[in-house]
Amino acid sequence: MDSNFILANAQMSKGFPIVYCSDGFCELTGFSRAEVMQKSCACKFLFGPESSESIILSVDEALEERKEFKDEIMFYKKTAVLFWCLLDIVPIKNEKGDVVLFLASFKDITDTKAKAIQEDKKEERRRGRVKTGSQFSSTRLRRSTVLYHISGHMHSREKSKIKLNKNVFGDLPALPEYKVADAKKSKFILLHYSTFKAGWDWLILLATFYVAVTVPYNVCFIGDDDDLTRSTTVSDIAVEILFIIDIVFNFRTTYVSKSGQVIFDARQICIHYLTTWFIIDLVAALPFDLLYAFKVSVVGCGVVIDDGEEMELLPKAQ
Repeated sequence: MDSNFILANAQMSKGFPIVYCSDGFCELTGFSRAEVMQKSCACKFLFGPESSESIILSVDEALEERKEFKDEIMFYKKTAVLFWCLLDIVPIKNEKGDVVLFLASFKDITDTKAKAIQEDKKEERRRGRVKTGSQFSSTRLRRSTVLYHISGHMHSREKSKIKLNKNVFGDLPALPEYKVADAKKSKFILLHYSTFKAGWDWLILLATFYVAVTVPYNVCFIGDDDDLTRSTTVSDIAVEILFIIDIVFNFRTTYVSKSGQVIFDARQICIHYLTTWFIIDLVAALPFDLLYAFKVSVVGCGVVIDDGEEMELLPKAQ
């Protein structure tokens, strides 16, 4: 089987995002794995000005109805170079019979199509035929497609069908673990591309903007004047709680590894977060502005009191 393939999540109602793509697919299209991940399984980023609108609609319809699709399509590489491809989309079901993944394989048939077109031109010259319009050209293209299948490529269709038997993919080589992750995933693991996580990230972004405005304001205009009370103390505490909850969520949120695989294992997620963004998030979650508001000044391991005396105790508010 060809190594040019992608896997897409069939359980997402919008777009069916790509969760894995092979190295062969990246070499064929010129796109990197990072550019392909989370794009639609319909691969509209490969279509160009000469792509058939009817084919695009047929691909969308097959994905929505979760049925198999196979046809020859004109695609464009990242460098805008045209190439012909035999696209085969196969829905993959789990033990319950639900479609959980789409396996889309891409076979480069540019050379075969070029030979077929040359043979048709020779036949036209021999019979004295002349192109009469786009309708005739479309008919000739369909005829060459039939000849291509009859010439010996039709038998590959049965070999390329993937059957899910006891969570094992037939002869598919080196597929990522994501194919069975849906059954093994813990209920307490958050998907990094889920709607909830997207909404939560927006909430954290708004909280970050809030801190960026209120902290300088409180320092400049309120300061340590005992006669002034901070009206934003409650909201500041709420924001700090949000940041702490965000750290907890990050310990349970999936991520994409360097190889393009979606990681669901809780231990790997914790190690990845601890070695990347944990220290930065922890420093950002510390309530420095609240400590300043309550006039807590940490020096070494003690607390500085107004008269300058330092006590070797844990930091506490005056």
